[in-house]
Amino acid sequence: MQFSVIIPTYNRAALLRATLDSVLAQTFKDYEVLVVDDGSTDDTASIAADYGRNVCFLCQRNRGPGAARNLGARNATGQYLAFLDSDDLWFPWTLETYRQVIMKHREPAFLAGKPLQFHEDREWRAAIMGAAETRAFPDYLASSNDWPWWGASSFVVHRDAFLGAGGFTDEPVNGEDADLALRLGTLPGFVQITNPSTFAYREHEVSIMKNLPKTLKGIWLGVNAELAGKYPGGESRARERWQILTRQARPATFDCLRQGLRRDAWKLYLTLFRWHVILRRWKYLAGFPIKGCLAQFK
Repeated sequence: MQFSVIIPTYNRAALLRATLDSVLAQTFKDYEVLVVDDGSTDDTASIAADYGRNVCFLCQRNRGPGAARNLGARNATGQYLAFLDSDDLWFPWTLETYRQVIMKHREPAFLAGKPLQFHEDREWRAAIMGAAETRAFPDYLASSNDWPWWGASSFVVHRDAFLGAGGFTDEPVNGEDADLALRLGTLPGFVQITNPSTFAYREHEVSIMKNLPKTLKGIWLGVNAELAGKYPGGESRARERWQILTRQARPATFDCLRQGLRRDAWKLYLTLFRWHVILRRWKYLAGFPIKGCLAQFK
């Protein structure tokens, strides 16, 4: 079994070396590393060059992380694609854990690793390896009530499944990973790793996830795809898809209120009102209008 580790990066020269060092420290050795430079203007290329043949370095004009990951996937040769953002880190046992889980669960289409969130290096260095523990589901949609979202750095996807689903959207949005997960939604086998931590998620102020307009674009990408019937599962699986989509949208409506984007907040609330009623999200349905009204007087 071979993994292709795909690392998109954009102007992260200050962090990329630590990410690559963490990947190359794996105890399981059957893997390749592909770094995709999304049009960086810093020293990204020279840092990647320091690793010689250990890293396949690809470049494209600035098009966003989804397009960068797709370029990496097209050049990958591994059976499984393991995605890692260039500000996150792996533990030495990460690929070995993925290997064990894949073998145990008979090569599922989609795995999600466990994060350890950190600000300081000492926090992730203190992590301890443990026996692999998992929660297995028939497919991704079946996890709609149970799995908290951790983004692309948690993703390990069978290459055939990834290509069959069309890969990530090329749209420059936050949430391209959520869209892909829904398009993988009914493929056989989704496994959530609950122990040990498999990647260290770096909390920092320049994280792209703090860009609310891009986050809203990603949410609307998913909502519009659902409204257009583009996700698999049909009417019988609609409730599961709505649970996933609304779980991502609810916090964004309150973020919009806090940042003065009241029109965006109300548009999203009203568009998803019917789904929330069907899902019986009464607390949210009642609470948002109160906060929305109060926000007008601040």
